[in-house]
Amino acid sequence: MTSPVRKTARLRRWPARHAPRGLNPSRPPGLAGENAAVATLPALSAAETRAAEALLARAWGPGASVRAAEPIWDRRHVVRLHLAADRSVVMKKRAGKDSFGIELAALEYLNGMPEPVAPRLLGADAEAGILLMEDLGPGPSLADSLLTGDRSRVRADLISYAEALGSVHAWSMRRPRDPSFGTPPWPGAVARGKDALLGAAASLGLPAADAGTEVDQLSVMLNETGYHGLVHGDACPDNVRFLDGRCRIFDFEHSGWGAVVLDASYLLAPFPSCWCFGRLPAAVAAPAMSAYCGRLEAAGIDLGPSWDVAMTAALGAWIVAWGDAIARVLEEDSEWGTTTMRPRLLTWLHSFTSAADTSGALPGLRILAGDLHERLSARWPEAVIADYPALARPGAARVQVPDFWQPEV
Repeated sequence: MTSPVRKTARLRRWPARHAPRGLNPSRPPGLAGENAAVATLPALSAAETRAAEALLARAWGPGASVRAAEPIWDRRHVVRLHLAADRSVVMKKRAGKDSFGIELAALEYLNGMPEPVAPRLLGADAEAGILLMEDLGPGPSLADSLLTGDRSRVRADLISYAEALGSVHAWSMRRPRDPSFGTPPWPGAVARGKDALLGAAASLGLPAADAGTEVDQLSVMLNETGYHGLVHGDACPDNVRFLDGRCRIFDFEHSGWGAVVLDASYLLAPFPSCWCFGRLPAAVAAPAMSAYCGRLEAAGIDLGPSWDVAMTAALGAWIVAWGDAIARVLEEDSEWGTTTMRPRLLTWLHSFTSAADTSGALPGLRILAGDLHERLSARWPEAVIADYPALARPGAARVQVPDFWQPEV
């Protein structure tokens, strides 16, 4: 007899480096040191060239001229400028929405860090709609480690990544909020995802009244903990570079001031806005989370029981934010990057229930998430949570390495 699940095993493709529409996910990999062949279309207008050279003159003195320009990946608003003497910088142009202002505010703020984590901002011309930043140059990313490295490299790189995030958070938490900062986009996605999540639960015959009440409290829970600082908002494995033994983080287009645990939860979910998804064992994630917490504690930031509650709220927020995707993939799975959506959703549900069991927070949402995980696991027996190649167990399924990804190993 044909299993009813097989009728729902069709695949729908989202664009390879994009998540579902409307969820503000990881954008296509891009920025300094990107691993890809570049497009050959004209990248700069004459006015943009003049504006860039004027900014370079202010930063470095007269004589800096743009000799060539090339888009990075398919992001025409992100351009590498080649200068004399083998120097280069990265330009970001104002795109359709105001991610330009968001990133400019973050980079201006982070220029104050004595040991940089983000690329150094070299200058900006708001009227021309361009900003110039340090070109980090070629170098491996965490995505490279996970997809082409080995276990020891992943452990080391994941700790370095966590320490870099922790450094940004600890530094910003000890400083006033810049008035130009908005809030990260994901909390807004919670409000948009609530009805879809509760509707999906109802379609499966699962009660969700208590969960619905708790969803409305997620933002309050995240804001009341006091762990506020600059949130990257899209801390994906392809948005970092490892250079000279240090991790640098870029692409602050989705950053804002808010609960830093939203970034930290990328280690436990894992990677809830990223195309580069796979099983991340606790034995690998735990040392990285310990390193992250160590950076905050070294700055005098106490992480007590309220941190566990905040982490539970952050992991719950991702579940609700993906509510529309849960509703859609009930009938048709969707490919995205290294795997499909169903294994991701099952993983994120389990990560949240584990955190809720530890903290005791959000009991109603925990019951719903546990019921969803049980029901969907039975409905989707083909949804295998595959291993990253670098962390693959003998005989275990491995995630696919997307054709668009060209690692720098």
